[in-house]
Amino acid sequence: MNSSDDDNKPYPAQQGGRAARVMRALEMTQGVEIARRYLAMNAFDGALTMLGLILGGLFTIDPLNYTPGFNAILLAAAGTNIAMAISGFSGSYLAESAERDREVEEIGHAMLTDMSESMYAKASRTTSLVVGIVDGASPAIAGFLVILPLFLVPSGILDYHIAFYIGIIICMGLLFILGLFLGAVSKKNMWSYGAKTLFAGILTACLMFLISWLTGASG
Repeated sequence: MNSSDDDNKPYPAQQGGRAARVMRALEMTQGVEIARRYLAMNAFDGALTMLGLILGGLFTIDPLNYTPGFNAILLAAAGTNIAMAISGFSGSYLAESAERDREVEEIGHAMLTDMSESMYAKASRTTSLVVGIVDGASPAIAGFLVILPLFLVPSGILDYHIAFYIGIIICMGLLFILGLFLGAVSKKNMWSYGAKTLFAGILTACLMFLISWLTGASG
């Protein structure tokens, strides 16, 4: 049986569970590598974005009347997190779907057959959805973990200073873990990658402090 016959088979929904079918679709379309890149890249972006907001609040909030400033930072962080999730999913899903549809159409033209309901076309649609979910969820989850301590301030469980510091520590830890993950994927020195991603967080903090000092924004 030739490859065109294979491609035009119905998608094997009956073979294995849902997770197994998704993994087969990702493997068929090289979606595992794409999703892995999006996971690391966007979790990195989400963590650093929240770090910038936390540091901005830490440097500028008036300790004598912290509530208005803190509430503004918390709302901005939550809103940014939601926006990153929606933007990541919708943008990635639409872009990936467009590319995959074009690819399937080109394969169909080359084979002089309709590929729209082929196994590969259905696998491509699954890949587009999974990649979109990863692209939207990874920055949102990373960002939420960083700002999670801030949600304990309004109830009085944590002081806002402590919440900010815990958020910074969580962010640095996430960055280091992402570096270890990238090192494991590349099969190179994990600790070197961890140090590089951690350095990005430290550099962000230093630049925020410098800008705060130069502009007189810090109290």
